[in-house]
Amino acid sequence: MDGLMFQAVTGGVIALLLSVIAYFLNLLIQDFRQLNKELSKLKELFIRLEAEQTLMKIMLQRTRSPPG
Repeated sequence: MDGLMFQAVTGGVIALLLSVIAYFLNLLIQDFRQLNKELSKLKELFIRLEAEQTLMKIMLQRTRSPPG
């Protein structure tokens, strides 16, 4: 009877540990998804800023160049 009790307790502990691991893995996956979204936003912002900088350079060059 003791062996059966030990197996039941061990099985319960293993199931509990697996549940905890699954919970934290789920949180980790959610964090990675959120990080991916933020990275996409940053890439978009970077591209936009590059385009604005290029436009500003062109405008400055036009104002500095002598009239032809």
